[in-house]
Amino acid sequence: MLFAVAGVVTFGFWKVGRGIREQNELAREKMWSRIHLIPLLTAEEDRDLVRRHYADQAREKELLGSQTSPYNSDRFVRPTFAITPSQKSK
Repeated sequence: MLFAVAGVVTFGFWKVGRGIREQNELAREKMWSRIHLIPLLTAEEDRDLVRRHYADQAREKELLGSQTSPYNSDRFVRPTFAITPSQKSK
């Protein structure tokens, strides 16, 4: 009887150990997939930022008739404002 209980407990611990190793491997895979996606997401964000910048310039030129700049150089300066939703959620 004691050997049967010891066998069942040993088998249970073995299965738990396998499950923990599997979870660790899945977490490692998830981490590496996110690491490899970061450059793609950054490039997508940059393309969107450039598209918005050119749209703003075109809108400004349409409204003012000429292209103006608050800066003293033509160097691109990343916008420092945050886009917020128009409606508050409760």
